[in-house]
Formats: sequence, C-alpha cells, structure tokens
Amino acid sequence: MTRRSINLAQFWLSIGLFSLPVVSFGIAAYIRFRTALFPAAEVNARSYLIFTVLVTLLWALVVEHLDLNSVSTILTLRTGICTAAKASFYCTVLSLSPFFFYRAVIFARIFVIAGCILLFVLSVFLIHLFRWILYATDRSPNGRFPIAILGVDHHAAAIARSLSQNQVARCNVACFVALPGQESSLKDVPVIAWDRIEDVVDSFHCSEILICLPPDRISQARKILQSVQHLCIPARMVLDLGEGIFVQERVFDYYGIPLLDLRPYPIDTVEYCIGKRVFDIAFSITMLLVCAPLMLVVAVAIKLTSRGPVFFLQDRVSLNGRQFKMIKFRSMYVQDTRTSDECHTARFDKRVTPVGRLLRRMSIDEFPQFLNVLKGDMSVVGPRPELIFFVQKFRHEIPWYMARHNVKCGITGWAQVNGLRGSATSILQRIEYDLYYMQNWSILLDLRIILMTIVNGMLASQAY
Repeated sequence: MTRRSINLAQFWLSIGLFSLPVVSFGIAAYIRFRTALFPAAEVNARSYLIFTVLVTLLWALVVEHLDLNSVSTILTLRTGICTAAKASFYCTVLSLSPFFFYRAVIFARIFVIAGCILLFVLSVFLIHLFRWILYATDRSPNGRFPIAILGVDHHAAAIARSLSQNQVARCNVACFVALPGQESSLKDVPVIAWDRIEDVVDSFHCSEILICLPPDRISQARKILQSVQHLCIPARMVLDLGEGIFVQERVFDYYGIPLLDLRPYPIDTVEYCIGKRVFDIAFSITMLLVCAPLMLVVAVAIKLTSRGPVFFLQDRVSLNGRQFKMIKFRSMYVQDTRTSDECHTARFDKRVTPVGRLLRRMSIDEFPQFLNVLKGDMSVVGPRPELIFFVQKFRHEIPWYMARHNVKCGITGWAQVNGLRGSATSILQRIEYDLYYMQNWSILLDLRIILMTIVNGMLASQAY
C-alpha cells in the first residue's frame, strides 16, 4: 500500500499537470472567439489545435525537467508560485520561438496571452489543490491504512515515530511484532509475540508489514522472510543504506524511509490499480447485459427444480486476506453450511442437483460473480478464491501459498485455463501457476486468459 499510494498520487498529479495547457488554451479560445468581449474573426481551427498540442508537449517536458510532477517536490514547495511561473515562462518562450521564424500562421494575441496567464494560474491552483487533498485525506478517519512493524527495538520505534509524524505518509502503525528472543521496551503500544504473528492480519487487519531488522540481525533476513511468507499482505524491509545509495525498482523512497520490496506486487502499479479496475468494470457490465436473458432462464430453472434460493453465497478470501461473500447460482441441494464450507465438490457428488450439474459443467454457475467484480471483491482474472477452511489449512503447509492473496482473486485464472481446475488437481501446481501470473501480470495476459477461457475453459473436464 505504501508503494501503491505513491504511484497513484504521482499518476494523478502528472495527469492533472499535463492536461493544464489543453484546459488553459481551451478557455482562452472560448474567451477570444466565443464571447462578445472581442470582435469576431476567422479562425483556422487546425492551426490553433496544432499550437495547443505543441504547447502541451513542451509543457510536459518542462514539468519533467523541473520535477514539478513529483509528489515530494509539490510537498516541499512553500507557495509554488515561483516554480509555476518558471515553468510557464519556459513553456511560453519555447512555444512561441518557432513562430518568430515561421510567420505563415498568426495567432490572436488575446488567445496567447490569456492562455499563458491561465496556465500559470491553474498550475498554482493545482499545486495547492493537490496538497490540500493529501492533507485532507490524511486527516480523514479512513485516510491512513494500518501497517505492522516487525521489530521492537529503538530502530523500529524510530521508523514508527517517523511515519506517525509524517503529514503525508498515509499509514498508521497498528502493532509491532517482537522478533524471536527480542524483548520489547515499547510502552502503550500493541506488541505481538513472534508465535502469534498471524494476528497482524487476523486481529489488527494490517495491509502491510515493514521488517525493521537491527544491523546485527541482517544475516537472519532470509529466515525471517520464510517466516512471514504465509501472511497474505505485502512485506517490505526497511533499509539504512546510507546517503546516496539508491536502487530503483525494488528499493523505493517512502517519504524519507528507504523500503525494499521482498517480492514484486502488481497491485502497486498504476496499470493494475486503474487499468485493470476500469477493464473489470467495463467487461463485467457487458457480460451481465449480454447474459441477462440466459441468467433469467437459469434462475427460473433452479427455482422450479429444487427447493431453496436461486443464489448461493459463500465466504471466500481475496486481496490481503479479506473475506467476502462470493455469489454463485445454487447448484446443490440446500445443506448444512459447515459441510459446504469445509468440503470441495467431488466428481459425481450427490449434493449437486441435475440442473446444477449442467451449470457447473458449463461454468454458468459462476456468472453472478461478475457482481462481485463490480463490487470490487474480485477481478475478472486472478487466482481462484479459496474457502476459508482451506486457506487456514494451506497457509502453514505450503510455502508461498498466501502470496496468491497479494492480488485480487478472479473468476478465471492462469491455473484454470492450463487445466488445473478442481480439487483433483495438484494444489502445488496451482500455486506455481498463480505465482507465475502475479510475476508476469499485464493487461495482455488477462486478455489472453479470457480468450483461453472462452475457447477451451467453459467445457473443461475438471468442472463438475
């Protein structure tokens, strides 16, 4: 979440700044040519459009050069007026320079002057608006997400103090975890014993864990990593590398604290956060609209052939170990909840109704899960959500099992389209394919999995 918050803030700040020339010169064109303030004049719309595109490109270069689209830069500026004025001046000079030599096109002076003034004013406004949003979010009740710190020495306490005092680091230290043999000197803060580390997620609902190893225990990093791998939240190691030492990609600066990613997390990327979510919503709405007549027929068939509700809701586990109610068409006779929650469906299972067997064979019973996608509990593509009973069972038995919960679960996944579907297949192989999906995620891979699901996944032999 720490890296994700930085990436998202950086993304929206860049989008806002890069769009300013279009807004500024769009308003300037309206003032000059669409109002009665100035005399009418013939307009070569194509030339003005090209000019606006040129200004936008040059503005983007100037913003990048001045590092104005950096969250750290924005937060360290006192008023932002000088920097915004400098950026506007550079952009204006660079934009008008070519037309000093090329006089075939002449632009209205009011248009140019108003556009440049608006560019400066709007950039100052955006800087202050962005800073206000960050501070307002920080002060809101849900503005800071809970994290855990592994370590209870002075180094861990210093990291916690730094995070709590930072006005823009959107996280709150919910608890500490004592390393094996480490005695806590912390007071008035929750400290979890090493053998109760699962409480970080189960009781404190932390979204992330920061590992603060003292210098004399750095050699234990590998062992510590193996111990926290069953947690279903991102783990990052706090580093003290010394000034000037910085490694891009795996090491990132979270408002003055160097953090090391212990493994890649696709959810940290803007492409995953926004691109995948937009795709999920668009695809789910399309599927629900297209399949609405079929789903209505299925609902009537279920109601007429067996007693009980049309839909079946079951607790499953998704991103960061959060539980949610997964929606399916009911394909079994009504039974005791404990039986369904602790037992996978087997081939020729007597609990399955005749209509349900056909629905499961064609995977039609999964269609209502597009509602889960719209709610944000699931994604169209991702590791299949598991029953809580089996999550608790596998988290201690299978290394890296909980890592599959570092992304949203999905209606279909890389393991399923490769024939690993159902309880009869190897759980170890499924985990291997899920981890491959996480490490190689892209929108193109999602599209490939969806296509493979349509082509050969709907009538898979493992579906029963």
